[in-house]
Amino acid sequence: MEYLFQQGEISKGVFRRGSHLKIMDSCGVQGVEADLLDHHTLHEAMEGVDVVYYMASPMPDADSDFIKVNTEGVLNVLEAATEAKAKAFVYLSALDVYGFVSRTVTPSSPFSPSTEYQKSKAEAERILQEFAKRNGQPRIAILRPAKAVGPRDESLVVPILRMVASGKGTLPPSGRMSFSHPKDIAQAMYRATTWNSLSGAAVLVKSFDATLVELATQIATAMGKPFEAGRSGFLARSPLSRYTTEHMKASIRIDEQPGWKDLGFAPTYTLKSTCEEIARWYEKEPWVAEDA
Repeated sequence: MEYLFQQGEISKGVFRRGSHLKIMDSCGVQGVEADLLDHHTLHEAMEGVDVVYYMASPMPDADSDFIKVNTEGVLNVLEAATEAKAKAFVYLSALDVYGFVSRTVTPSSPFSPSTEYQKSKAEAERILQEFAKRNGQPRIAILRPAKAVGPRDESLVVPILRMVASGKGTLPPSGRMSFSHPKDIAQAMYRATTWNSLSGAAVLVKSFDATLVELATQIATAMGKPFEAGRSGFLARSPLSRYTTEHMKASIRIDEQPGWKDLGFAPTYTLKSTCEEIARWYEKEPWVAEDA
């Protein structure tokens, strides 16, 4: 999101009551309070908008109605964008639509969602693609990024930082899988506004491939700390949430990305540069590794 703000691409940001607005305020972005589940509150947010970036998606571990947000919310915003005559609608989806089945995926790989969260993300994509078939505007682009890792990620990076700070930790078994840096995801979203593919098409986004142990070890190296990574077993529990643990175990990897050339996208971040940025963030804010 910050990348899009810095590009001057976002002039308005929709927030729900109680949201943290520090980033929007620091970038001079107009904040508009709205409820994605109330179509009428979205009119002000859409006034004068050419491009809509849809990034609202509560995680399944959050205390929120993610099913309604991922389905009704998407349709409400899409309809409001259409009424406002927006030209492009970029939707941030996830590899979760493929389910947690260990495999290599392409854009045409079949969906196999098993959890309610995964099913709601897949349903959101269906809604978007059906809408694209019936309407010429706005043009719809769907992005499915790999697991996001970078500063401020609480689902994976913060637990790893806590392990590294203690010198050791247990990790769920993981094969080689794909990860995305948030700025690479934002760059792809930005370029998707002028993507020449058919409306409703999807593109996969990743920055690099690595095992979970490689990720944790590289973060420790960037922090200059010794770290011993063990694997969680019968007597050792992973500090990651259940959903994140299952995500890591699946080790989903992106293979072909035929949309990259047309999208004009190439990832900027590598495993090394991502972990170095995480280490710099930790150096500035070491409190993030403190136990809650």
